[in-house]
This record gives sequence, structure tokens and C-alpha cells, in this order.
Amino acid sequence: MEINLVPWLINLARSLDFSSRGLMRHHQRVSIMSLGLGQAAGLGQDALFDLFKAAIIHDAGAVTWQEKLALENFDTANPWPHCRQGYQLTSGIPTFESVAETILSHHDHWVGGNPSGLSRSEIPLSSRIIHLVDRVDVLIRDEVYILEQRREILQRIRNLSGQIFDPDLVDLFSDLTRNEGFWLNLVSPWTYNSLLQLVPFRWIRVTSERLLELAELFARVVDAKSPFTYRHSCGVAATAKFLAQKAGLPPKEWALLEVAGLLHDLGKLAVPEEIIEKPGALTRTEMNLVKQHTYHTYWVLKPMLAKYPLAEWAAFHHERLDGRGYPFRKVKNELDVSSRIMAVADIYTALREDRPYRQGLTWTELEGVIRKKVLSGALDPELADLLFENRRDLDESWAELTYGKRADHRPLAAKINWQ
Repeated sequence: MEINLVPWLINLARSLDFSSRGLMRHHQRVSIMSLGLGQAAGLGQDALFDLFKAAIIHDAGAVTWQEKLALENFDTANPWPHCRQGYQLTSGIPTFESVAETILSHHDHWVGGNPSGLSRSEIPLSSRIIHLVDRVDVLIRDEVYILEQRREILQRIRNLSGQIFDPDLVDLFSDLTRNEGFWLNLVSPWTYNSLLQLVPFRWIRVTSERLLELAELFARVVDAKSPFTYRHSCGVAATAKFLAQKAGLPPKEWALLEVAGLLHDLGKLAVPEEIIEKPGALTRTEMNLVKQHTYHTYWVLKPMLAKYPLAEWAAFHHERLDGRGYPFRKVKNELDVSSRIMAVADIYTALREDRPYRQGLTWTELEGVIRKKVLSGALDPELADLLFENRRDLDESWAELTYGKRADHRPLAAKINWQ
């Protein structure tokens, strides 16, 4: 299987824009402005594509709503923790290694005094570009027509030229933004299409191995939202792949289930972390907020892989065989084996983890909970049995479950014939 990296990145990056103000388009708008400014600066195609990769995920390190809210302040006092977090999240993933340094320095001040120790032209050009346009986007107000804002925005940027921002880039940006279409692209219903037109390579073929790496990056972002879920997505992915193997599914489904497991909780970025980390039972209102996360997972993933039901496998993990799950109220004949595997993998992983309100369960306790769910009509009994029959292997997998020790998926994915 080969996928086009460009729309995958654009769609997955939408999950990074969930905040207390709803779903923003910050990463798309920063990418549009970055590519426009990069072209004006004379960057070649390869440099522009790296600029796009960095811009479309530049705030991946801001995983909590509080961090995102702080970054909406134009004069944010300490932006560098999320830069370091973004650097750590992207480091070690081949698709993003070339942009990790850009993300690390994308709030560095032109005059220096930065944690990186860099100043002026020592700061990567791509970081200087993203920093400038990122702050421009923060200044845009939704309630004011965009062309009525440009003079004020440009003045704010010029006031900091030579101090916070590269003065040459500020001059270049001022010239570039005389074009009304530049500003209109930022608020257009066709922002996605405008961005696709600007990306220098419209089609980038990515192997299944790289697809897993891409999914792993976003799994890291989701799991970083709470210290109690730091390995949850990896655990679900590994368990789903294991159960798929034991259930006799074809190898191409093993790897895709692993991808679905890594991405199954993308929508949790739309849930306030105080709910995720609440030490007691959730109220009805809080539970209703939680129920949106699988809905968002579904619609982020749905456009991305037409030949395979990746979105369904990822998003149906809280559906039940008896139709009493959420958010789509699917019933038994609407849930294929892979979707049922994901439900079992998710509950198993959650029960093994420490949570704010309890310690991870023992096998005896875990089996009791899962058996009750089977009897109540929630989970597939055969898959639950398969889980319990393989305790030793699952214990070994759990003991080794760290982000740095998942080398098994790469040879598997590379060997599969996806045609």
C-alpha cells in the first residue's frame, strides 16, 4: 500500500487544533503563510516541503488546552517548553527528523537570549519563517473582516522587526501581503485546497512502514495529554495487532490494525484534560464531552484511506455488540472482527494502566471486568477468550512497552504486499 503523505498530514494535523475555543485552523493557516513566505524567500522544492512538514505540526508539543491557550497570547512569555516537547516527539521518527530542529527553534527571538543559544542567522530560516507567521495568525480576529485587519497586524509585526523577528523576513512579508488573496486564503472555506496548491510536491508516496511512523507521532501527542495515558495508544496498537495474528486475520490487517490502534484516540485532543485526569466518577455532562472523542477520530481518519475501513476500526472501540455503545450506536452485524478486536484491545489496555482513580488491575480483576462486559453484550466472547488464553505473551509485551522498543512493526510492514 502506498499513501499520499500530504493530505494525511493535513488531515491528521486537524487534531492538533482542538482547544477550549473549538476546532481552529491554526496549523493550516500557518502552513499557507509559511509556504508563501518560503517561496518569496527563494527556497527550493525540498526545503519548501520540509517547511510544510514543520509548519503543519509545529505546535504538536502543546498538548494541553492550557498550553494552547497560553500560545494564543501574542506576547507569550515562555513558549519554549512546547518547542522542546515538539522536538522530542518528532525526534527518532525518520519522516520528521529533518524538521525536528525547526520545531525546536520556531519561537526563537531574532536578537538571541533563546534556550537554544542561537540568534540571528544562526536560527534556522524555516524556524524564523514559522515564528513570524505563527504570531501573525494569533493576531487574526474571527469577528473582524480579514482585509480590515491587515494594516494593524503588519504594524504589530514591524514594531518587533530586528528584535523578535528577522527584519528581512518582515520586509518580505510586507511585500507579499499586499496581495489581498494572501489574506483571503486564510479565512476561505477552501483553505485546504489553497494549501494543497502551495505544497511543492502534490503526491508523496509513503510505504506502510512510514505510515506506522506517522501514526506513532500522533499517538505520542495524544498520550502526552495525561501522564496516566503515556503508553495507551501504543498498548492498544500492540494488543490489537497481537489479537489479529492469533485470530488468523491476513497480515495486511495486522499492520493496519496497529495503525488504527495508534490513532484510535485522536479525538481525545478535543476533551479537557481535567476530565481525562479526574480522580472520581464522571458526571453526565462530563461523560457527554468524552463521547465526542470517537466521533472526531472517525471524521479525521475517514477521508484518508478509501480502500480500507481504518476510520471504523479506530473509532468504533466504544461501540457495543448490543447497540448500546457510542457515538454511532452500531450493532453486532455492523462491527467486523477488526472493530471488535479494537474494542477488546482498548478495554484491556485501559484496565492494565494506572489511572487517577485506581491502580492497574491484576489479571484476576481484569478478567472479572471483561467477563462482565461480555455477559452484558458489550464485547465479543471469542476474542475475550483469545485474550485470556495468551496471558504470558501479553505480559511480555506489556513489560517491553515503551516507545523506543517497537522495532517489530517495521520489518512486518515492510514485508507485506499491500496490492
